[in-house]
Amino acid sequence: MRVLRRLARLLPSGRPLPEREWSVRHRAILWILAAHIAGLFVFALLRHRPAGAAVLIVIPLLVALAAAAQPVFSHNVRAAAATLGLMGTSAVLVQLGDGMIEMHFHFFVMLVVITFYQEWRAFLIAAGFVLVEHAVVGVLWPQTVYSHADAWHHPVRWALIHAAFITGAGAAAVVNWSFADRAQDAERRIAARLAYEAGHDPLTGALNRREFDRRLAAAGAGTHALIGLDLDRFKIVNDSCGHAAGDTLLCQVTDLMREQLDAGDVLARVGGDEFVILLPGRTVEQGSAVAERIRKAVAGYRFAYQGRVFSVGVSAGVAAFTDGDDPQDAMRAADAACYAAKHHGRNRVHVVASGDDQVEWQRDQAHWAERLMNAINRDDLVLYYQPIVPVRGAEAGAGAFGELLIRLRGEDGGLIGPGVFLPAAERYNLMTSIDRWVIGATFARLATRYRAGAAAGVSVGAEHFSINLSGASLGDPRLLDYIRDQLAQHHIPPHVICFEVTETVAVGDVGRAVAFIAELRELGCRFALDDFGSGLSGFTYLKQFPVDFVKIDGTFVRGIVEDRVDRAMVEAVNRISHEMGLRTIAEFVEDTVVLDALRTIGVDYAQGYGTGIPVPFDEWLAVPAVGRHAARTVAPV
Repeated sequence: MRVLRRLARLLPSGRPLPEREWSVRHRAILWILAAHIAGLFVFALLRHRPAGAAVLIVIPLLVALAAAAQPVFSHNVRAAAATLGLMGTSAVLVQLGDGMIEMHFHFFVMLVVITFYQEWRAFLIAAGFVLVEHAVVGVLWPQTVYSHADAWHHPVRWALIHAAFITGAGAAAVVNWSFADRAQDAERRIAARLAYEAGHDPLTGALNRREFDRRLAAAGAGTHALIGLDLDRFKIVNDSCGHAAGDTLLCQVTDLMREQLDAGDVLARVGGDEFVILLPGRTVEQGSAVAERIRKAVAGYRFAYQGRVFSVGVSAGVAAFTDGDDPQDAMRAADAACYAAKHHGRNRVHVVASGDDQVEWQRDQAHWAERLMNAINRDDLVLYYQPIVPVRGAEAGAGAFGELLIRLRGEDGGLIGPGVFLPAAERYNLMTSIDRWVIGATFARLATRYRAGAAAGVSVGAEHFSINLSGASLGDPRLLDYIRDQLAQHHIPPHVICFEVTETVAVGDVGRAVAFIAELRELGCRFALDDFGSGLSGFTYLKQFPVDFVKIDGTFVRGIVEDRVDRAMVEAVNRISHEMGLRTIAEFVEDTVVLDALRTIGVDYAQGYGTGIPVPFDEWLAVPAVGRHAARTVAPV
């Protein structure tokens, strides 16, 4: 039995071909049969058979051809008719050839042709026909099958001889069929794998964004629920244990989500830790219930990795989608609702409602992000310059010092302040692109300025230009390489460039911030710690940051005249900074009263609308340096 099972595995499967493939092969076999019928009619005439007899000979074959060509019959019936017709052509050819051995070769050829169907029923019909032709007709009427006397006298012997050859030919045809079957199986497996990989996420096995978009666009009529999901605290696992742990967590969370879904629901992974679910035929309320089940399942899950245990959560947004809606609008609504859930504290479900302010705000952010990307690509951002002026006379002889700010050129040509578009830039990870643009644009303008200044014999070495860096750029080695390249390309003296980073960003990852600042200062650049005092532990970390300037948070500077606590905070920051050899800059200086108080305290520099409003950087560069220095010695307005 074991041997028989192994032999059975070597045989072709004989499963039905795909409709299109079967039709192509069947049509080819019908053409072969039709050509044989025409050829046999001519051959009969050449063998001196009367025309009527020749017609009678091919009539059964024509009947088989007609039956095989009828689409009303099943595949099995049509294949059987074609098989009988083809094998009949072999029998007629043998009879018309007076049993010549060479004519029997035609049976071998037809057996191979029948294997085109790759179906056992047709092949067995062909083999049975050959058996009847030789074992019955050849024995009863050997003169019609064999052309020599020995076969006439011993028809059984020659029937066995022919059976042996036919068996060999059939075996060869079956082996060839088996090879073709296996090759097709391999092709099908490859095609299926490629189709699966094209539509699925290779890590989790969920659908990918492309396939999900296709399913969403093909969703039927009616209302469907759409859920956008984003894991909470996933970055902690990824950063502390590595990407392998993060990948394992994603796979396990995906399985948790699948357990909460029905068979017809569609789950896709569309980002690093972002998922989306389509619930066909469900209302928003039902979608909210599913999202809540998923939220509870993930919240109650504990991820163990190498002896450490983590808990994660999921924020979810639920939106409605109907067949008349734009699929991408529905996706954006679900994404906006998901972000609203994160904004309200994470590990919760936010359902899109009519007039939902949070969703509208998110859509507005997406709009600003799109405009911002276009502005970066089209060089539609504008640099502004705000002076940082010395508070005490001892600094009055120093060169120009100012901070470079950014504006977005509006569609009407007007300028839009950063408070409008920077939240969108942070939401959609565009801050590093903005930082690169500011650095490149500043260095390019300074290169032109310094070449012109060198030609005129003007020294600009005492200037300082301050550029803000975002938290996304802090520690980015690619940005460090970019700064090095820009300094070298434009021949900018590194000491005229001062980079700024806020206290909260620096304290967020002290080690990375210290290493990044040290790299820039090693190049020769200066560094300032911005918004100092806004954090709760600023003095604790101040000693660790190798900076040159401390910018005192403007919320304290504004109130130093009326609020004793604010004044005490400014005095403390200024005194400790000076003890460490650092210079201080007070932000948000809006009038001379505050400026006088800063002078009394001993702050080094002031910045604000009371000491100088921001002006276009190109206009500032166009003013001669002498005129600027003269103007700066005038008492601030």
